[in-house]
Amino acid sequence: MESGRQGRDVAAASIRLPGGRSSGMIARYFVRAQLGAWQLRDPSGDALILASELVSNAVLHGGGAVAIRLARIGGGLRIEVTDRSPVPPQRRSAGVDGGLGLGLVEGLSARWGVVPGRTGKVVWLEYPLG
Repeated sequence: MESGRQGRDVAAASIRLPGGRSSGMIARYFVRAQLGAWQLRDPSGDALILASELVSNAVLHGGGAVAIRLARIGGGLRIEVTDRSPVPPQRRSAGVDGGLGLGLVEGLSARWGVVPGRTGKVVWLEYPLG
């Protein structure tokens, strides 16, 4: 895990995840621990759900290892997940095999987006805390 300060009111931390089934669980643990270290509260647990959704989508559709970065911005949280696929996420109809992830992201976050990169993409969201 990497941790650092950026600017006056922004702190950031990141971790690489191996891909596979354990990545969502590791991401939730990482978010919970980092929120505690920053003394931020997430009473609803939505930040954990959102991080898990972004990571699960990245593992499923991005192929291989992913990275998650958290940034504390004032009283809010920015979650960024990097994967190796250049294909942006697409909203699907909910079904037996999933399809609810982007709907949750749209419904629970203040805003979200995708930044294409040379070797993949970053899917990010901003979530107000408190």
